[in-house]
Amino acid sequence: MKLLFWLVIPTFFLALYFALPKLKNQPQTEPVPSATQGEEPSPVSDVEPVTISITPPSPLPGEPVKVNFNGIDSISKVKSLTFNDRPLSIFEEEGKLAAFIGLDFHEKPASYPLVLTLANDQKIESSIEVRKRELISTDFDIPKQLGGNTPQAEHELTTTLSKDSAILNSVTTRVSPLKLWSGQFQFPLEGSPVITDVYGYSRKTGSVSLSHLGTDFRAAKGTPVYAINSGTVAYTGTLRNFGETVIIDHGLGLMTLYMHLSEINVKLGDRAEKGDPIAKSGSTGYSLGPHLHLSVRINGLSIDPQRFYELMGSK
Repeated sequence: MKLLFWLVIPTFFLALYFALPKLKNQPQTEPVPSATQGEEPSPVSDVEPVTISITPPSPLPGEPVKVNFNGIDSISKVKSLTFNDRPLSIFEEEGKLAAFIGLDFHEKPASYPLVLTLANDQKIESSIEVRKRELISTDFDIPKQLGGNTPQAEHELTTTLSKDSAILNSVTTRVSPLKLWSGQFQFPLEGSPVITDVYGYSRKTGSVSLSHLGTDFRAAKGTPVYAINSGTVAYTGTLRNFGETVIIDHGLGLMTLYMHLSEINVKLGDRAEKGDPIAKSGSTGYSLGPHLHLSVRINGLSIDPQRFYELMGSK
């Protein structure tokens, strides 16, 4: 029996030794996926590509433009945004990123580059086609409180308007670094205000032509005027041609101007919440009757308030 044991065991290990190379060369039992002949397997990615959408895609000079970004959810992932080499501010809106562009009323029709540079230096490029605006002119009288239609009044209008504009520009080109507004923008008057004068035409008085860069609303003298959104009061004062004026800074270069007022109820530096009463309408300055003039500026450029409401919504 012992002899048989010592004969069987060596034979078993000898057979196993010669079988091992064959076991190593056996085909795999699990199938290996292969690419289609002539094609490389493509990597699978669930990362959404960064894209840009522009509204409106072909604006007129003086219109606001809203830029939305898809595939990116944090401002920290953005290095810069430029329109025609001018830097723009980006803000967050309902969990997505967006930006405003204000087009100058005298912007020439052309295709202008829009470039988004990500933190990793990747560039996403687009363009905005600015169309030609047909300029409309109408005759207008100089108000009696400003001297009426006389050569002297025309000269004074021109010189003082330059001074008024310089004051406004010094305020509205200062860019606040924080977004102070939220949600939709309401109208500056109660209810559904009636528009009496639109943006973008020229008022011709003798040899002087003035572009009307705002929207006029019907309002009897003393009608309450409300902040259209939250912000900080950046200016209160009396300007010869714009009358009693309030400017609210909503942050990131967005400002609203309320003009020809009869009374101002806020002070420089006050916090104004959306819907707060800030003034009362009137007929001060270059005005032929009581109304409210509303201007909206983006980075110092006056844009069409009606188009701005269309972009941002109103209630």
